[in-house]
Amino acid sequence: MAYAGHAMSRSVPKICVLAATPLTVHFFLKPHLVEFSRHFDVTLACNPKNDAYLPPLDLPVHQTTVGMERKISPLRDLITLFELFSLFRRERFDLVVSVVPKAGLLGMLAAFLAGVPRRVHIFQGEVWASRRGLMRGLLKAMDKVIAKSATHVLAVSPSERLFLEEQGVVRPGQVSVLGSGSISGVDMLRFRPDTEARSSLRNEHAIPDDAVMCLFLGRLTADKGVFDLVQAFASCGKNNPKLWLMLVGPDEEGVGPRLLSTLTGEVAGRLLVEGFTHTPERYIAAADFLCLPSYREGFGMVVIEAAAAGIPSIGSHIYGVSDAIVENETGLLVPPGDAPQLAAALSRLAGDEALRERLALAGRTRVENEFRQEKVVAGYVNYFRELLNR
Repeated sequence: MAYAGHAMSRSVPKICVLAATPLTVHFFLKPHLVEFSRHFDVTLACNPKNDAYLPPLDLPVHQTTVGMERKISPLRDLITLFELFSLFRRERFDLVVSVVPKAGLLGMLAAFLAGVPRRVHIFQGEVWASRRGLMRGLLKAMDKVIAKSATHVLAVSPSERLFLEEQGVVRPGQVSVLGSGSISGVDMLRFRPDTEARSSLRNEHAIPDDAVMCLFLGRLTADKGVFDLVQAFASCGKNNPKLWLMLVGPDEEGVGPRLLSTLTGEVAGRLLVEGFTHTPERYIAAADFLCLPSYREGFGMVVIEAAAAGIPSIGSHIYGVSDAIVENETGLLVPPGDAPQLAAALSRLAGDEALRERLALAGRTRVENEFRQEKVVAGYVNYFRELLNR
């Protein structure tokens, strides 16, 4: 809904959380905003038109619409910059927090120009990490502008912090990581072993009880490595007749039909492609292991959600994912873009139930100790409270 302004006692700090899309809020920020609302006067700014298929966010915060688009659009971006500058000048926020690159670039610049005293950007995976040439340089330069415009910078994993420092995007020591990393942790009541959900979802999709199901859960984009995963499945699926693959998530690039057409014969019948789901926990409960063969990732939230539900993961050996998976302890890591090694890892997990159980037990224990949602969110709340009290 449009923002109409609001009046509260100035003894309560006013903060604005800025995201480009409701999908980012839905996946990562809802628990934060609920908890923030207990301590601060909170405004959420995003563009609901970007993810029209999502239901209303239904959060106890003020919401304002800004015309931010996902992709680079010089004129629209300039208009959004002015919108944000006007909003920040009018509302006199004590703190502006941004996530994702577009919101960071426009939000941190507008907050700097408007004189907002505390400006925090949360780096959560760099778009340019998997790019080459001129576009890599341009996107990287934008992240440098974000870092210079912010007063404080957070990263969602230690390896992402190191990557940003090594690439010269931030100064050494400029970036903080809260706790062991991740942006929102895991709701252990929601993501848990669930035999009833496992049985019902498999029945819905005609997946045999004795099938070994590999799950990909996330945006269906090339950057997430979905083409590598299907290629690997095509290779090892012929020798693993019980292995199934399910891809679940919003198809932002329209790749679903291309992925399905990649396979032929009996193996093709064991590849399932689903769209966005409001209940990812059901799909995780129905799987035997997860695969995240991404080319770039700030942390790999879905990996620790899977671990909480009692299943191990295969992931790319890249920054972010290597923080979510402890190699050979909670899961397996393979080089990004290496379909043969990915196929070998799929075959290894598919054929070794004892290994899956060992990795799963260690993974769930690690999540319980380090990534419980209440612990992670409390870390963010305490960080912002301390920042506002300085």
